[in-house]
Amino acid sequence: MTLRPRSTCLAVSLVLFADAAVAASAAGPPPALVCDASTALTPIGIDTSAGSVLLSLPPLAGGEHGWVVELNAGGAEAAAYPDTWRGRQGGSVGPGPVAAAMPCGETCLQPVRWNAGVWEPLGEPLAVPGVMTAGATYDLTGSPWLVIHGKAAGEGLIKAWGYRLEGHQWKRKGSLDVTAVGDLPAVPAPQRKDGVISGTGLFAGSGPAETWVRGLPDLPAKRRGQLIALGGGGAAYLSADGVVYLSPDSGKSWRRSTWTPWGAGTTGIWRQGSDYWVDLPMGDRRGPLQLAWFDRRVPNEEKIVLTRLSPAGDWIALAEARSEIHTKNDDRLQVSHVLAPEADTWVLLSGCAGSAGGSGLVLRVFAHGALSEARFVPIRTKEAAAGKVP
Repeated sequence: MTLRPRSTCLAVSLVLFADAAVAASAAGPPPALVCDASTALTPIGIDTSAGSVLLSLPPLAGGEHGWVVELNAGGAEAAAYPDTWRGRQGGSVGPGPVAAAMPCGETCLQPVRWNAGVWEPLGEPLAVPGVMTAGATYDLTGSPWLVIHGKAAGEGLIKAWGYRLEGHQWKRKGSLDVTAVGDLPAVPAPQRKDGVISGTGLFAGSGPAETWVRGLPDLPAKRRGQLIALGGGGAAYLSADGVVYLSPDSGKSWRRSTWTPWGAGTTGIWRQGSDYWVDLPMGDRRGPLQLAWFDRRVPNEEKIVLTRLSPAGDWIALAEARSEIHTKNDDRLQVSHVLAPEADTWVLLSGCAGSAGGSGLVLRVFAHGALSEARFVPIRTKEAAAGKVP
């Protein structure tokens, strides 16, 4: 495969975050201090139809509660709502408002959906096994799903139960022993409009649960990773050490990709996992496979390269930039999360920064074929709309 650069944009290394925040606050009340450069951000989920992202912020020292931050499409605005509920799991990535699940007893989950600053009940409570995790998503018709994971008998296997919301009831759509479940435990299925995928398992609203791949790359246990469904019957597999395997025929045959952004066939020269590694963006996976490459071959000059696999099987380099950003306060912020909130859009999130005007997210956006310079997005605190958290 050959490298076909489309656009390259190096972000500036010094950003006047404090000035940006003060200017933004002139139009209204100044943002509150809800985070700083030491605060860990955790993505909750993404509404890929709206392009919005939900993030969780822990409380600052002495704070009464953490925050749920909603970043709008394009990464232009961020609103923070008090996060007074702990224990949710399974934030969705799919075409619908972010859904999750909250415990309502030892063997009970209450699915919920984010709406204007509150988690509202989504259907009736669901009885589940005692030891489990839950992953929420939507199929391509917009119907919510919950996939429950528990223990399976075989080594390396996970027991999965699929539930689809029909009316106000969660209807069970079968169970399977699955493997190769990724960082997103449930995602929309590209091959079935009314289906979702969890690892090797496919659950559908109009058919039985089934295994959708014929096989996986033959790897030792310590290198096993996650499976990604591609359109047209294709599949990709990202091993635990960052090696990419591709299959054109739903897992019947696999080949290892030897491409890198600095030349094909050079993977053996550099140490994978230390000189470079790859990251699968969290977000919309309905289109071609996208990967972010972190290049640390030159000491203290780490770069990030955004790439996409074309339908013809060629890798395309979309953009390249230094991964570290220096703020006016001399904070050094690395890319902490690579997000894909909607088709052909990336958000490189580098955490929070504090300023005279309050807190904000530090990020860059790739859209319309170009990577923006680093920007400071002030976080404005809001009260939740009227609603009741279950």
